[in-house]
Parts: sequence; C-alpha cells; structure tokens
Amino acid sequence: MTKCPMCEKGTLKKGMVEEEMFGVSLGKFEAEICDKCGESFLDEAAMEKIEAKAKELGVWGLSKKIKVVKSGNSLSLRIPAKMAQYLDLSEGKNVFLYPDGKNRIVVEVA
Repeated sequence: MTKCPMCEKGTLKKGMVEEEMFGVSLGKFEAEICDKCGESFLDEAAMEKIEAKAKELGVWGLSKKIKVVKSGNSLSLRIPAKMAQYLDLSEGKNVFLYPDGKNRIVVEVA
C-alpha cells in the first residue's frame, strides 16, 4: 500500500473520481484516492482520457490570460473568440457581471 504524498497519513486506494472542467462534467475516472485527506491521483492514461473528453466537449483551451485595457473612462476586457463561441455570445447580447470576492469576476450570459 502506498502512503499519501500530500498528507503523509493516509493510504492510497483505487476508486473512481468525478472530473470537471469549467463546471462541465468530464465523467468518472479511475484514480488512487487517499483514505484520510481524500486527495486523488490520476495516472497518465486517465489524464489522456480526460484531455480527450474535454476537447470533445469544447472546454479544452478555453482559459486565457488577457489584459485589461482602458476605454474612455471605463476598463474593458476582450473575450477571446473561442470562448465567445463556446458561450454563444455575440455583439448586443446581454450579460450579468458581478464580483465574487476581491479576486474574481463572474460573467453570466443572460
């Protein structure tokens, strides 16, 4: 039995874990799970399946680092085309924008 490298107290046991990316479920995958802290560890084959599923669902590569720019007296963010397409955003469509703490902005498509 393998000791958990995270908590160093638990033992890793085989099980299934639910994986998601950007709130989209990618399915359940076999992993080793710590019986104390619950941390899970996936092997390379599972990671490849997760990547393939994320690409199939169109969520792979959606995150981007972008700069805030000044536009008149306001600040603007540009939404990358791939993300806008995934969210079905187009010019003139309404969104709801609000802070979620001091380090996160949530944009909900209306």
